Amino acid sequence: MHNLFITCNIQLLWVIHALESIGEVIDRLITVDIGGRGVILKLYSAVREKSEGPLVLSTAKSLKENVSKGDYVIITTGFRIPPLFIQETDGPTGAASIARAVDVALGATPIMVTEPIELSQKILEVACRSIGLSILPTDVVKKPGIKHVTTIIGFPIDEKEAYEEAKKIIDEFNPSAIIAIEKASRNRKGVYHNMRGLDITPYHSKIEYLFEEAKKRGILTIGIGDGGNEVGMGIIEETVRKYVPYGDKCQCPCGGGIASSSITDKLIVASISNWGGYALAGLLGKLTNKPGALHEPEQEFKMLFRISDIGSVDGINGFAIESVDNVPLDIHISLIKMLREMIKR
Repeated sequence: MHNLFITCNIQLLWVIHALESIGEVIDRLITVDIGGRGVILKLYSAVREKSEGPLVLSTAKSLKENVSKGDYVIITTGFRIPPLFIQETDGPTGAASIARAVDVALGATPIMVTEPIELSQKILEVACRSIGLSILPTDVVKKPGIKHVTTIIGFPIDEKEAYEEAKKIIDEFNPSAIIAIEKASRNRKGVYHNMRGLDITPYHSKIEYLFEEAKKRGILTIGIGDGGNEVGMGIIEETVRKYVPYGDKCQCPCGGGIASSSITDKLIVASISNWGGYALAGLLGKLTNKPGALHEPEQEFKMLFRISDIGSVDGINGFAIESVDNVPLDIHISLIKMLREMIKR
């Protein structure tokens, strides 16, 4: 009996070590500085100092611990690119990937939240449909036994309306977690900026009210970003101010910099925010022994092709093409292939 106990403990330690190793490799993969911006490793190091182990693995574990079958998980994204303020390609596909994993791996129902703009909601809808989720009205999604579905809610741009809507949404769904991926966030002066340091406040949902309401009720909050101006990046605000262009001083009259002031319980940083979402989906599948939680390479093609076809634009080059942050489609497909291979181990 004693030898059996020792053997079981050794096997458990081996599994834990193997999982930690996979987590480390996945963190490294999604923080490869493919765009040459020169800041991602500094951002990663700053978050890692505050994290219990690899960022994605730590976040996936928290989700698994907090979310039960039949629960609701709110997932929000939204970054509109000037001059036309159209939703960019970074965010919607990552949000859809997480939604699929929440459904497949955790047995929970994802609730999608974005700007109250028809095109923004349509882009998110197309991304979700491309990986197998049906979009249904809220009252239908809430029926017992419904699977592989989500609904899309437009969240107010007006401050007062956002404050009221936040309470309403949390009351209605009582979510176990709320996740923001590539979601525009305000600085310490209450102003939202793009990476060029320009004021984009009038065009984005005041989503922080949703996170503040969630925190009041002890709900797990998660942020995923790549530049420092997204929800959750307030955890490393000083690092963003020090290393990210316009982090400390923006180009708009507020002069407060683009650094986000919002803080979440968990934060994942990646070279491209979508990659952080894909990695989280993959590790949720790994932890629950459901590798199919992460979408397939062919579905990555479908998502990017379809959302760009209806108008979603690359956040850097501005073209409505199948690229994200100036990184072409084939790179994103390759990343999915690598993630799927890693979680098999």
